[in-house]
Amino acid sequence: MNMTSGNGITSVPVELLRKYDRPGPRYTSYPTAPVWSEKTGPRDYANALKSASLHAGRSLAAYVHIPFCRKRCYYCGCNTYITRSGKRVENYVGTLIEEMEQTAGHLGGRKKISQLHFGGGTPTFLNIMQFDSILKDFGRYFEFTPDCEKSLEIDPRVTTSEQLEFLASRGFNRISIGVQDTDALVQKAIGRIQSYELVSRVVESCRKLGFKGVNIDLIYGLPRQSELRFHESLAKAIALKPDRVALYNFAYLPGIKTHQSRIDPDDLPPAEIKYRLFAEAVRMFTGAGYRQIGMDHFALPDDELSVAQNDGRLYRNFMGYTVQSSPDMIGLGMSSIGYINSSFFQNQSGLEAYMNAVSDTGLATYRGMKLSDDDLVRQTVIMSLMCNFRLDFYDIRKQLGIDYLTYFYDEHQRLAEFFADGLLVMRNGGIEVTPVGRTFIRNIAMTFDSYLSKDPPGSKPTFSRTI
Repeated sequence: MNMTSGNGITSVPVELLRKYDRPGPRYTSYPTAPVWSEKTGPRDYANALKSASLHAGRSLAAYVHIPFCRKRCYYCGCNTYITRSGKRVENYVGTLIEEMEQTAGHLGGRKKISQLHFGGGTPTFLNIMQFDSILKDFGRYFEFTPDCEKSLEIDPRVTTSEQLEFLASRGFNRISIGVQDTDALVQKAIGRIQSYELVSRVVESCRKLGFKGVNIDLIYGLPRQSELRFHESLAKAIALKPDRVALYNFAYLPGIKTHQSRIDPDDLPPAEIKYRLFAEAVRMFTGAGYRQIGMDHFALPDDELSVAQNDGRLYRNFMGYTVQSSPDMIGLGMSSIGYINSSFFQNQSGLEAYMNAVSDTGLATYRGMKLSDDDLVRQTVIMSLMCNFRLDFYDIRKQLGIDYLTYFYDEHQRLAEFFADGLLVMRNGGIEVTPVGRTFIRNIAMTFDSYLSKDPPGSKPTFSRTI
């Protein structure tokens, strides 16, 4: 594969696509969620929060999950709850605020929030009064830093101009709009019909209201996508002039997400076509002036993600790529995930189970994992690969106190096939992922995952395919 100015993809040998097309993690975390233990509960989380309170000067990130949708899209991999019951939503908001109060109580004087993200589901399923209630209580229990990034995912089909005006007035500065694909045939196949004109109006409204970042989400590998139709969708997406683009690989896992069984597998593009869709997206976005960020994001050259990648300051968490290095994150709401004191904690993923748990104990943790020293070393290495496409041996020694070639002797031997296939090179005192290797970054990172070989034979597929 050739790359123009470090970005524009032309081709990858089909034999490499076939060789490396296998299930693998996306590494929004390490260790990944399937290996976390259900022996971890609310008491463990409370103790971790109390311990974190000793670092009062350090800021926190916060993720809030609003699970509600009016209808489930067939492709969706998120944790959602379909309802039209206003009372159920109102009860959820009350439970969320109760969990927030309990979390803040355990954190004591540690109050500063430098990153706030609302995800779903559909956060704008909430009406303005419900949103205002949540934000007022955030203000009661926490303190937003002056440069706090406040971001939100929206569905243009249900988001009103009044909601956008409210969010802008409350300091939200980044909006992510779920576009997925603009083609009518694809939209019908995934159960999500929304006109391009509607999306364009929402983007324009966000710009007039002064949002610092207007981002869009696209997905490749969806049913009925073809190279021609996807090219046309990409052209329309570029015409929107988004500040950032997230381009996700469709994770088809009907054994886990049973609603995906409504998608005809014969309509899904094969691995070679999926790659061409991805390659066309890279070619078109970089040709339009965007920088490729990590494995699946694009940003304008002056965007803080582009600057951070240039400086090696890019980070990755459950909220995506970020310039925020906050080591601790609190999760609020059903299925949300927190990371406190080198431990992961996840809330109950069912609505009733979540609400009952908060009612009983004030927190809803049902599983998690305390990272070992080895986990932390591997986490650093994997995230360096996923964010910066490089491992610097000197930096690893300085940061982790280990010699890479000694500590990872076996893993380095297993990288041999990636070197042989032109996906990696030794350069400048470390390992660099080549332009062609970026397509296979998940496969490369899997080499350092000590848990992948522990799955029992015949277990259900847990991860989407890497291509």
